[in-house]
Parts: sequence; C-alpha cells; structure tokens
Amino acid sequence: MERKQERKTKAVVSREDISKALKEFYKETLEPKFDQIDGRFEQVDKRFEQVDKRFERVEKKLEEHDERFQDLSRHFDEIYKRFERLETEYHAISAAIDRLEKNFERMEKRLERIEEKLDVEISKREFLEKEILELKSRVQILHGRIEEIENRLKGFT
Repeated sequence: MERKQERKTKAVVSREDISKALKEFYKETLEPKFDQIDGRFEQVDKRFEQVDKRFERVEKKLEEHDERFQDLSRHFDEIYKRFERLETEYHAISAAIDRLEKNFERMEKRLERIEEKLDVEISKREFLEKEILELKSRVQILHGRIEEIENRLKGFT
C-alpha cells in the first residue's frame, strides 16, 4: 500500500511544478548569491582600476629608469660573456685534469710494474755479480795453477 501512495505522490508532481520550484529556488537562493558575487566583482574591478593606475605610474618610472639601466645591462652582458668563457675554460681544465689523473693512475701502475721488473733484474744482476766474482776467483786460482804448472814445466826443460 505504501508503494501505491508513493507512486501517486510521485505522479502528482508535474514538470511545471518542478519548473516553478526551480525558478523560485533561483530567485530566492541563487539570484541573491549572484547579486552578491556581482557586487564583489564590482569591488574587485574598482581595486583593479586602482592597481592599473599604480601600474601606469610604475611603468612611467620604469621607462625613465630604462635608459639608466641600459648601460648597466651592457656591463652585465659583458660580465656574463666573461663568465661563460671562464665556465668553458673551467670545464676544459676540469676535463684536462681528469685526463691527467687517469694518465697519472696508468703511469703509477706502469711504474709499479717497472719497479717489480727492476727488482727482479736487480736480483738477477746481484746474482750474476756474485757468479762473476766467484768465476774471477776461480780464474785467479786457475791462473795461479797454470803458472805453477808452467814453472814446473820450465824446470823440466
């Protein structure tokens, strides 16, 4: 039963009723709000007009100062060019230093290998020097024996 009453209630509201309700809602609620918003926009517009006038004054002053700042601007341009050159040189120097550091590291490794080889060669040389000294002493001994043998042979003849 309740459903039937709900259907009847729903069927009773027509498009015209909804349209009237929306119009009343618009007039009572939305229109005053829009009027308030319009009022606020008018206030904002007045403020913007004041700001525009101030901006016009500021623009005039800026135009007066533009000539003064042109020289300063030229000087800054020259300084920026110098900074750009310095920055370019800095990057070039940094890259060169990086290359030098890498080369230095390679050279250190090569030097370590050379030192190791040199240590081996030095030990070989020391060994050979000892061998040579030994051989010299043997040669002296042999030379002494040869002299003895020659002297003996001279004694036989």
